[in-house]
Amino acid sequence: MPHLKLFHYPLACSFVTLVALEETGLDYNDQAINILKGEQNSPEYLKIHPHGKVPALMVGEETVLVENAAILIYLNNISNDKLLPGTSESMIRAQALSDLIWCSSTLHPAIRQIKMPIRFTAQDTQGVKQDGLLKSESFFPFINDRLAANEWWCGENWSILDTYINWCVMLANTDENVSLAAFPNILRHHE
Repeated sequence: MPHLKLFHYPLACSFVTLVALEETGLDYNDQAINILKGEQNSPEYLKIHPHGKVPALMVGEETVLVENAAILIYLNNISNDKLLPGTSESMIRAQALSDLIWCSSTLHPAIRQIKMPIRFTAQDTQGVKQDGLLKSESFFPFINDRLAANEWWCGENWSILDTYINWCVMLANTDENVSLAAFPNILRHHE
């Protein structure tokens, strides 16, 4: 097993990857990158992740994986399916991967539009934020309805999707324009 080292910031989306490493039980080291102080743009870190983002997972001495979905799929594969539903049924597996990619490519960016609209434009950020709020208006009912049928996103058992979705939704909930009061299943899931 190659040595694993996670570069993360505790409040950022890399929290999901940190939870994944803990859940797998894999041996790893971690290094916090303070993105609020701009450490992601240091020459040393840009050698690790040229786009200056977290997370980044160093695998061995030379290989670096970036982007939550790719890292989570890799960790799931090397931990014998501890993060996503372990099944030989290809459609169940494909649906879990589809949901993971939806989290990272659709839900997560929409929430970022609400909380960090400056990452999307150098101009007036209100339009970007409003777009994120409109998107979330359709995402929250969808998530709430999905969680109405099951305790966890993928059914009876926890998966890393539960952590990713919870991180996104609770981050959005810190904005004064977002209320989860109408979504009891999301609140139950958070608890």
